[in-house]
Amino acid sequence: MSSLSRADRITIAHVCQDWAAAYAAAPVNLPKSLTVRYLTDHHLEALTARHGREMISRAVASHLDAHPEDLSAPRIRHRERRARQAERDAKAARYLKFAYHHFVAAEPYEALALIDRAELASPTYKDFNQHRRAVQKKTPPFSCTDLTGTNLRHRALLPLANPHPGPPVMHHGSHIQEWVYPGRPVIEGNWPAAIPEHCTATDDGLTEWIADRTVLVCTGCGLDCT
Repeated sequence: MSSLSRADRITIAHVCQDWAAAYAAAPVNLPKSLTVRYLTDHHLEALTARHGREMISRAVASHLDAHPEDLSAPRIRHRERRARQAERDAKAARYLKFAYHHFVAAEPYEALALIDRAELASPTYKDFNQHRRAVQKKTPPFSCTDLTGTNLRHRALLPLANPHPGPPVMHHGSHIQEWVYPGRPVIEGNWPAAIPEHCTATDDGLTEWIADRTVLVCTGCGLDCT
């Protein structure tokens, strides 16, 4: 059972926004616990199949705790739900269109960034991994900074709690979440943030050349910015 991705959590948010009031508001007036059950069992089947019912149920309950307005919002008609989803899908389609232009122009990093944005706009719209695989066939390998002659090393694996060891860097910063080119490594060191995804030092002024100006590093997390 894997951890939930940002796209998974956005899927849960969309379901809660569209359906929570249908169960919690008048005239049905179900308690939150039953609303969570219905949302989990009847609207998030794909996520429960992938991650398990218990994890998705907890994630739904956590989202509703953080967004009680989804429970108290007025009930909406199915037509409005379809309109909401159509708007999300249209936004994702626009990102994929621009991603294709970058793909044709042999700009894989830009294409992958836009595919990521498309998935976050409407996670259920397409099989986005299929688009990523097509781009990655053309993605050149990332050339890491040559650390020969220095006492620096690139961290081989990143210590994310789940799964462990963690995947490559996905974004930089806990708030701005700037996209990071695939394969960009982290310099080992006692940095304030354990991983770039948790870094708060994302300003340009918070980088420093080290090892006789061999590597430009983020002083908040060690991300190789050379």
